[in-house]
Amino acid sequence: MPPEGPNPDFRQEVRKLRDCLQEVDFLYQLKLEELDKLMAAMKKRRYPAGHDVIRQGERGDAFYLIASGRLSVWVKGKQVATRYPGEFFGEGALVNDAPRSATVRTEAETELYILHKDEFNKILMANPGIAASIKSHMSQRK
Repeated sequence: MPPEGPNPDFRQEVRKLRDCLQEVDFLYQLKLEELDKLMAAMKKRRYPAGHDVIRQGERGDAFYLIASGRLSVWVKGKQVATRYPGEFFGEGALVNDAPRSATVRTEAETELYILHKDEFNKILMANPGIAASIKSHMSQRK
């Protein structure tokens, strides 16, 4: 019997994650192999409904991509948005040290892919091309 290839669901999830990362404005210009390095550093975590994933005013230390579930975004105690699978939040934490601008709360059981700033910085240090690409984009953003 020939060896089985990768699980089709896994391949689809990898494709979906890569597509979502390409939607992040400062990551979209990265090559597939560079995106794969970021994806390899991401951890998947499940949260129950009603959990504050991030809180407004706290120091940001991670970027989140929604795999499943639903989250609400709150600013100064008022709900301002809802986020769904394929969307992301917290990307500013990867490139600046500003406090979180909103609280993000799970409205249903939710799975998130998480990229911590420390892991992101290690990837940048080991891959100057990624760092240069992001730095170039961020300088144009200002």
